[in-house]
Amino acid sequence: MIIAALLTVSKRIVFHTPSLRGGGAERVFVLMANELASRGHDVTLLTWNAAGPNAALLSSAVTLVDFALPVQGEGFSIVKTLKTVRRSAQALRKLQPDAVFSAPEFMNLVAALALLMATSRARFFPTFHAATSLVTGRLGARLAVRLSALVSAQATKAIVVSTGIGRELKARGFPPSKITVIHNPVPAGADPQTEVYPWQNDLAAMGDGAVIVTAGRLVEVKDHRTLLRAFALLREQRPARLVIFGEGPLEGALRSLAHELGIDSQVLFAGYVNNPAACYAVADLFTLSSISEGFGNVLVEAMNAGVPVVSTEAPYGPAEILQDGRCGTLVPVSDAAALARAMGEMLDQPTPIEILKNRAADFDVKRIGDQYEALL
Repeated sequence: MIIAALLTVSKRIVFHTPSLRGGGAERVFVLMANELASRGHDVTLLTWNAAGPNAALLSSAVTLVDFALPVQGEGFSIVKTLKTVRRSAQALRKLQPDAVFSAPEFMNLVAALALLMATSRARFFPTFHAATSLVTGRLGARLAVRLSALVSAQATKAIVVSTGIGRELKARGFPPSKITVIHNPVPAGADPQTEVYPWQNDLAAMGDGAVIVTAGRLVEVKDHRTLLRAFALLREQRPARLVIFGEGPLEGALRSLAHELGIDSQVLFAGYVNNPAACYAVADLFTLSSISEGFGNVLVEAMNAGVPVVSTEAPYGPAEILQDGRCGTLVPVSDAAALARAMGEMLDQPTPIEILKNRAADFDVKRIGDQYEALL
């Protein structure tokens, strides 16, 4: 009884993330902030720039602190970053949280520094969503990896979204006792579709054929090029349509490749859609072609909607989510022929819907919320 009473005591919680753009880590933080606020905790989402589609998902029960720092390309300038670390420290000093969650990798370093500057006694939970090879492409991320010892020393527990990322953290010097695996959540049940999107009319105008869907930023790591080549091979065997949800710097190059492959009339670049239910509602198959995935939220979202999935066996999340192929097909990374073959086979013999939904239930936001709350 005493333990149960202690667990229900309201805590002051801060989720610290650089922006609310359409990324997986940002979406996870919005979902978890909403969930913990619904349990009676005093939750603040602290961000350097609140512009982005995930802002629309934030519950009114969560306090939003927005520095409105201008974004330059994929991040922030070095000078403004250094100045804003101090602002983060000032905000934490004012909020006096009991617990601070941060993501992604660079923000883990920022939060560790800010907590030190604020002389905060908050429990600190840096979260890691991507393989080290992905986060070291930019100066800030490289610095964060090199200063892992500082983050590790400050951390109460480091949250990793897959066991593979956990192994990487151990190799970087994090004590195993400080690492805990908590997978990313998906909302319980699909959001109702509240509007008709222009892309739905465009898809209908493309004619007949199975609808294959993918979702993710149009960047190198998602390897849409392999997906387009695989789709071209599939189209030689059967009618099909491909819908690519997401935005990013490679859109022009990908459109050009679709034209070169002669499939541009059957490939729809639908942009970013903030309601996943609308995306999965049209799908006969969901395909993920990434070369690396810390977790792979979209796989779980598709399964939760009852859509069968095919994925590359990208390190590290897909194999964990699909239980090494029991819940969907895994193919080698960057192998267009294998991906095309797997897509055709899955369309012919889709994974039973009960297997998909039962596995997706393991990632229900309330179950994941229990794990976050247990850390408090």
